[in-house]
Amino acid sequence: MNLRQLRTRLSVSQPADAAGVSVCLDEKWEKFARQDPYRYILTSLAPSDTDEFWRSGERTVQRDFLPLLDLHRVPRLVCLEVGCGIGRLVLPLARSFQRAIGVDIAISMVARAASCAEDRGIANACYLVIRGPGDLLAQLQNHSGKCDFIYSLLVLQHVSDFATIQGYLGAIRHLLHPSGLAYLQFDSRPKSLSYRVKTALPDWLLPSLWRRGIRRIRRSADEIDAAIRTAGLEVVGELTPHTAYHRYILRRSPATAMSAL
Repeated sequence: MNLRQLRTRLSVSQPADAAGVSVCLDEKWEKFARQDPYRYILTSLAPSDTDEFWRSGERTVQRDFLPLLDLHRVPRLVCLEVGCGIGRLVLPLARSFQRAIGVDIAISMVARAASCAEDRGIANACYLVIRGPGDLLAQLQNHSGKCDFIYSLLVLQHVSDFATIQGYLGAIRHLLHPSGLAYLQFDSRPKSLSYRVKTALPDWLLPSLWRRGIRRIRRSADEIDAAIRTAGLEVVGELTPHTAYHRYILRRSPATAMSAL
């Protein structure tokens, strides 16, 4: 199946989601995917340096993910990436799991990810187009409580609607295995005066990476912590808190984990 055929199949099978904000956001990411998916996913990337794009995914898996999984003795059956892009992290991590699943709101991203997996001979990775957290649960209902490792990097920081983030946290709790881990990144820097001015300006006055849809949305750690608890998750650890790359290591709270057994 070529890329055009795959994109057509994905577009006709894509379910609707109740959240209108997700529909608007996926239109923006469709545009980003067609313009320069490498740079819009990894904004620190030098222009046209696609080799470094893939190397950065390998580094994250080897330096961050695998030691964490070993430390917490996480089973290596099913992993799930929320916001997989074109597979920067799914492809290297698939070597360590029986099945790797990537989901994204942009059809073109998912089509490219599937094509990259096929080109590399990776048969245990699959990709889905979703329209939001409700659709994520609907499409992965057979994986409820069965995902050993769920992660999302450089994705939730772009979601402006906090209710959508709360929805994803709830979906992650439902999908996570009782002994599994979630690894989620947010931008938890304080909202400085320059940040407030920048976010108030119209897009046409801003550089492309500061515009709506791609710019980072800062969230307070207290706000994130409260949403995590409400979703039935608990914090196992945090890395580089109160920064642009604040990562939360989560598991199901004891009460929800016990109810799943």
